[in-house]
Amino acid sequence: MPVYPNVHEVLIALLSPIATTVKAKRQGQPLPYNVVRRIGGAEDTITDRPIVRVDTYAHTDEQAEQIKESCRQRITDSGCTLVDGVLIDTVREITGGQDAPAPDPADRKQTAVYQLSFRSI
Repeated sequence: MPVYPNVHEVLIALLSPIATTVKAKRQGQPLPYNVVRRIGGAEDTITDRPIVRVDTYAHTDEQAEQIKESCRQRITDSGCTLVDGVLIDTVREITGGQDAPAPDPADRKQTAVYQLSFRSI
């Protein structure tokens, strides 16, 4: 059975220079930050194609939009590059950034969905 890179670890390494990036929202997490989650995808014993959601939380709509756009650029430019020793083969944007309700009404949230592809390691 093939072993694939952990998409959460890859995205945390890729996006942490932009804003704190975590796998799960934590109570009291200081703004701004990103939460990355695998929400689907499939593998064929050679390539894993995870579908991931990136949620950006910030103090204002403008800050959330700016961080979301920086993350989008970083993710979509990451095809054929090494991130923390992992080669990302391809990336495609599935859903561009959009406003989304945040658990705390004072927070602002943007969400976007991407598909990456990795080969087994």
